[in-house]
Amino acid sequence: MILCSKSGARGAQFESWISNINSICGPFAADPRGGDFSGLVEKVGGAGLNMSRVKIQGADLYRTSKEIRKSVVPDFFCVFQVRGKSFVEQVGNRSSMDVGDIVLMDSALPFRFSYPSAAQQISLILPRDIIERVLSLSKIELGVKIPAHSHIASFASRLVAEASLHQNLDVDEGAAILDSLATLIKPSVLKSVSGVDPKDRVFRDASEFVRASIGQPGLNADTIAESIGVSVRSLYRAFSARSTTLSEFVKAQRLEMCADYIRANKGQLNLTEASYRFGFCSSSYFSTAFKQRFGYTPSDFKKRCA
Repeated sequence: MILCSKSGARGAQFESWISNINSICGPFAADPRGGDFSGLVEKVGGAGLNMSRVKIQGADLYRTSKEIRKSVVPDFFCVFQVRGKSFVEQVGNRSSMDVGDIVLMDSALPFRFSYPSAAQQISLILPRDIIERVLSLSKIELGVKIPAHSHIASFASRLVAEASLHQNLDVDEGAAILDSLATLIKPSVLKSVSGVDPKDRVFRDASEFVRASIGQPGLNADTIAESIGVSVRSLYRAFSARSTTLSEFVKAQRLEMCADYIRANKGQLNLTEASYRFGFCSSSYFSTAFKQRFGYTPSDFKKRCA
């Protein structure tokens, strides 16, 4: 394990940290981003897993063709965002990584991680033979995150977090964990293939995020696009293809979920609190929108549910 910090240009501590990264994770290059840098890397999970915990701030960590040529076996990295925020790029895809997000990277191709602020990740090497056996290499989405709000990300994160706590895992136990992880993430990393329109994937991811974040008043295109790793333009196109707009979809989800909440509570609730719970900031706007959608004012609807 090594911990170091510096300001300004490269120094001995920064070089030592890169060396330690290379020793544990394989060939990498790194550049400071300016300002304060800090970094820590440690191996976790015992001999049965090639897994590391990385804490980093103020640096870019990347692989070019130079680092790739130094690799003995070009395996895959499955990276779990544990704290903070980072950005990842590979094969033209760029994702913003928030806590709970997961991304699969092919070490045989150039990629880059950027850490403008303090972040922590767990990086697990998935051997190429497992990826070839469980997944189809030509159909994997690289550099596209599995969002934290998805069920798969939740299950996979729990598996890896638990594995990282055990320092005595043997080879057979490690192999079982790797097989399980590859199988678990398969539906997400292959989800844009088999004739599925990319706009459908964007719509599905955005819809899931909206429902999971429905109580946030500032739920807007920029926030949603960044969270699911697409451009705002791609987001708008995905909803246009469904003959709706993002704002109309968000409003409809808020109204439907609020109505379900009123029904579930049999009308025994405060309507103002209920509207705020689902992201409405104005009681009058909520009342007008509710009546337009359901044909009843919230008060009348509440009485019908009692």
